[in-house]
Amino acid sequence: MKKLYAGMVAVLMMGALMLPGCANLKETMGVGSQDAQQAQPQPRYLDFADILIPGDLNKDAKESYIVNNSHGRLVVKGRVYADSLAQFFITSMNTDGWAMLNQYKYQGSVKLFFKKSERFSTVTISENPLATWVEIWVVPQEKI
Repeated sequence: MKKLYAGMVAVLMMGALMLPGCANLKETMGVGSQDAQQAQPQPRYLDFADILIPGDLNKDAKESYIVNNSHGRLVVKGRVYADSLAQFFITSMNTDGWAMLNQYKYQGSVKLFFKKSERFSTVTISENPLATWVEIWVVPQEKI
């Protein structure tokens, strides 16, 4: 009886160890990885026609204030690492014709400063345990 019990335990343990391998097998065969790539949200332009926003971030309409799609404050939130967001904005803003003026980190926030023709933009990225908050200001160079 003890041998039968020990044999069943051994078979169950081997089966339990092999189950995670099935999920890995599915990934190595390419099944499921295409679905994950297609389901990833794509970056898009929201209120500013020349500032690309990552697809993982959603607009906070109550905190945003935009005037004529040219200047104002845009707030977006999501669960994204601050450092990867900073790199995204540095790359995409450069692609859209913005020149980077400066950047710094202070008390857990990342600040990015850009200039384009007659406008300035600041991007502030703040990370907390629940979400990452991105505040984008675009202001004209001349007085309003």
